[in-house]
Parts: sequence; structure tokens; C-alpha cells
Amino acid sequence: MHSVATRAADAPALRIAFYNNLLASHKRSHGGVRQWTLTMANALVERGHAVDMLVEAPQSRFVDEPLLDARVRRVILGNGIAAWLRLRQYVQQHPGVRLVAALDYYNLRAAKLKRRFGDRVHVMLTQRENLSADMAWRKPLKYWWNTLGVRRYFNRADAVVTVSKGLATDLRDNWGVAESKLHTIYNPAFRPGVLELAKQPVDHPWFTDKRSPIVLAAGRLHYVKGFDDLLRAFALLRQRIDVRLVILGEGKEREPLTALVESLGLADSVALPGRVANAAAWMARADVFALSSRREGLPAVLIEALAVGLPIVATRCPSGPDEILEADDREARWGSLVDVGDAPQMAAALHAALSSARPDRAVLRARAEAFSLDRALQQYLALWHVAPLASAD
Repeated sequence: MHSVATRAADAPALRIAFYNNLLASHKRSHGGVRQWTLTMANALVERGHAVDMLVEAPQSRFVDEPLLDARVRRVILGNGIAAWLRLRQYVQQHPGVRLVAALDYYNLRAAKLKRRFGDRVHVMLTQRENLSADMAWRKPLKYWWNTLGVRRYFNRADAVVTVSKGLATDLRDNWGVAESKLHTIYNPAFRPGVLELAKQPVDHPWFTDKRSPIVLAAGRLHYVKGFDDLLRAFALLRQRIDVRLVILGEGKEREPLTALVESLGLADSVALPGRVANAAAWMARADVFALSSRREGLPAVLIEALAVGLPIVATRCPSGPDEILEADDREARWGSLVDVGDAPQMAAALHAALSSARPDRAVLRARAEAFSLDRALQQYLALWHVAPLASAD
């Protein structure tokens, strides 16, 4: 069983506060932020650090997370102006706290704190989405407002952590974030127990009585995931071989995607089962994983697919797939990359993956292990163990 190393005896314990929407019922975290927060908070408190979860919501909107370690202190800030005042009070009461924010709203609020408290708080912002790529689908006014805040406030932070190098490049080149502020730390997406999870059964007839190869995809049913492009590619693939497609996940695009399945004549060969508790088991029984995204940060599903030894075909979208699969300008080391929105190219790559010998599972798993919790923790702690911060007045 994998265990997180305890804090070294000579390393000072830190107070680390996570500031996002994990425990607010009306603004629940995206899956990636939720998993990252749980993983990091639980590991840090196990190492002996004091960890707080700041909840910007009234008591009535607080929803506890059963997977969050009981030793992590829940701090309810309330909402509106009261929340801002309590956040400032929290920093005053805990000089030297390492405040870690995630998601647009919380990143900007945390950055503004730095101007008020200076060296009495260490502010770390975490960026998980490619801002430039978001322009294609965000509401113009909201997009302008968020990116204006990035330009104005991100450079106030002590550190801006991106989950891929592509995101750091975007923030530096297009949004004016100083290179000295930017640090890339890959999400700890590799789970050591994934092989045990992969052995669990899958309750779906296509997997229990497998008569055709299966292409698997997973993610929010959202425009940015490009599942409409994947369906068009799959329709081309079906003209060449008997194959099935399963898309795991839920979201607001379910209805239009279902309509597209019908219009393409794919009702008998495409399934959208919704969210599943254990995607690893589905991956372990599939034949190829397809990622059709228009943009990403660092897609954890690719790391999970590698961990179970599943061949991968992914779009070369901004940002992350090329880094996970270690790609150069021509090819990827651990899978295949295709252009965003190119259905014929995606269909051809999927056909090639299904027609080729399956890659060595152990080799793919070794690549997945590069995205480990221990590695991420070491990098975060290196940023947090800065010179002692000033005491509050």
C-alpha cells in the first residue's frame, strides 16, 4: 500500500489554507479541482502540517466532503462583504499562512489580499485552464472581466502554479504574468491503487459480453471536450470496422450530443452511461481511449488511461496532452496526437490504434507514475518553504 512520507523532523510545520469552492453546495468544484484539493489537503495533514479549508458560503450552503480528512479544519467565511472581512481576519490571525487558491474568482480574491497584507501571507494561485483557448466559448463580458483581473492582479501573488507548461506559456506570453512568478507542477493524477480499481466489474452489456472493440472517452459533456467532433470521427470509423463508442460523463451537452448520435445513425453503437464511480474499470476493458478536447489544462483522464495500459488517441489541444504523451512536432511517445476538430484524422488514428498490437502496459504505467503525489508535494513544499514571513502588527 502506498503511503505519503511524513514531514521531516527538521522541516517546520506550515499552515496551509485551500481557498476554492469545494465545500459550497451552490458552487461545487469541477472534478479536477475537487480531486486535487482532496488529494493535496489529505496528504499535507498526514505529513503533519496544519491544513484549513476556507468556505466562502453561509452555513446553510456548507456541504461537508466525506473524503476530506477530519483533521482538516473547515473555516466558514460566509458570503458577500462578510466573507471578505472574515478572510482578512483569518490572515491576520494566522501570519505566515500559505493561501492556495483555485478557480477564477478565488484566484483574483486571493491576489487582492497580497496588496493588503504583503509578506504576512504567502499567496499561491493555481491556473488550470488555457485562458486564450477559452475565448472561443466564454461569454464575452465575463471573459473580459476575468482576464482583466488576471492582467491586474496575478503578478501580486508570490507564485502562480500552472498544471502544464502550456498554461504557463499562455499566461506569460498573452496575459503579462511575469516568468519569475510562474511554476509548473503537474497534478498528482496517478493513483497507486488504480490496478486494483481496474479489476472491479463493469455493469454494462458491451463490456460483459464483448463482441466488438470499444473506444472509450470520458469527461464533462461540454463544448470544450469536443465530443461532437469525436462522434463525427466515430461515424467515419464505423464505415471501416465494427466498433462501439462509450462516453462517460454528464453535462449540459447531453441533449445535443444525443441528437447528433441519432442524426449520424449511431444509436446502436454509441452509449452515454453518465458519470461512473470507477472509470479505471471501464478503461481496463476498453481497446483505445479517445480525447477530443478543444482545450485542456492537464487532462487527468489521459494519465489514468496510461496507468491501466490503454492505447491513447488525443487532440493536440492547448494544453497538456502533448506534455503527458511527450510529443515533439511529429509524433507522441506514448500515444497518437491529431489536430483539433479533424474528424478524418481522428478516425484514421483510432483505426490505426485498434489495428496495432497493444503497447506494453508496464511501460505505459511507468509513464503515468511520473505524475505522482510525492513528486507534486515536493514541488509545492519547495515553493512554500520560503523565508519566514513577517508577523502581523
